[in-house]
Amino acid sequence: MALVARNFGNLITGLYSFGLLLGTVYSVPPLSFITSFVTLFAVVIAVTKDLPDVEGDSANNIQTFATRMGVKTVSLGAVSLLLANYGVAMWMALQPHLGFNTLLMFGGHAALALLLAYRTARLDAAKYSRDAILGFYRWVWTLFYCEYAMFPFI
Repeated sequence: MALVARNFGNLITGLYSFGLLLGTVYSVPPLSFITSFVTLFAVVIAVTKDLPDVEGDSANNIQTFATRMGVKTVSLGAVSLLLANYGVAMWMALQPHLGFNTLLMFGGHAALALLLAYRTARLDAAKYSRDAILGFYRWVWTLFYCEYAMFPFI
């Protein structure tokens, strides 16, 4: 970086530094892990955000993924993606060359996966009522924030 700064000026040095940062984020296991993990989580949040509004959207003829596919299908699809996400995180925890804190990485994601399974069972027992859907959606966000809270320690 010193060579670039010495020979190319501020703009090129800034661009080079930014590229170096992006390359590091992409390549370093904890950073590339969180990028992949939360990207899939963001997809789930985007898909489930319309679940609480399905009744109103249907009544007003508003087409969303949730109105087309149904609350149960979208919910279970989202849960499947998140459980797969947690499964990959637990698998990664068992790969010593990646340098994760195995106990926290595996145990934390297993605990969050179990919480997700529990909340999904509650949603199903409530027959996907609007209140249950709202609670489930809030829990998806809670799990998302739990990941960021756990990340510095994994």
